Amino acid sequence: MNVINQFKKTFEASSNFLQDFLNEYLSFNSESNQLVLKQKTVLLLCQQAVSKVENLKSLEPDSEEGLIATLDYKGFDIKVHFTPEKLTLYEDSIEGQLRLLDPPEFQADSFFYRILLGIWKTFLGGQIPRGSLPEEVRIEKEQVYYTIARNQLKLLNALFFSLKNGSTVLMSLKQGELSLESSAQISWKDINFEQLLEALGLKVKLNLFKLVVNNKTEEYLILSRISNYI
Repeated sequence: MNVINQFKKTFEASSNFLQDFLNEYLSFNSESNQLVLKQKTVLLLCQQAVSKVENLKSLEPDSEEGLIATLDYKGFDIKVHFTPEKLTLYEDSIEGQLRLLDPPEFQADSFFYRILLGIWKTFLGGQIPRGSLPEEVRIEKEQVYYTIARNQLKLLNALFFSLKNGSTVLMSLKQGELSLESSAQISWKDINFEQLLEALGLKVKLNLFKLVVNNKTEEYLILSRISNYI
């Protein structure tokens, strides 16, 4: 098999892998500027949050709306039912809003909401260093407002790295799928798939091909395998 045929065969396999990935994990509607993270994606993000947040025992999508987290809070198992609503992207930070669908039946202190924000930050691809929960959180009745550095959230950086300062993203998590609707126009080329796969905890194998066309060497990275390392 010559190099050109090998390249074509590998490229076709790469396209099939990518199409399978899109069918299972993600859908996109360019007319409404809407991305949907499918159930499989949401479950992966929940698994990552549980593995990284010390006080979190479980995190799973509700059958109708939002996420249900079980926290170890002061020695008690506390369930919190919440859903994301909105993001505003700035140059260096992201301001966001969560809504408590089932507010706690006790007088929660700031530490409780910092745990909740830590869960959500990790879900969005952030890290929680030991003993360093997010500080920027504000509570107004059932609404939880927060601010997080933009470069800390791998998932959002992968999906919306090209969005300009002041762009908003409306969020809705229903029946296990997370819908993200951008105020600005987005397209497939705005998604950084390599970062997205990394944010989802998926291991990627890439093959490097070099082709000489008109005395010019072109390099192509071809996706050949996706696997889950969580």
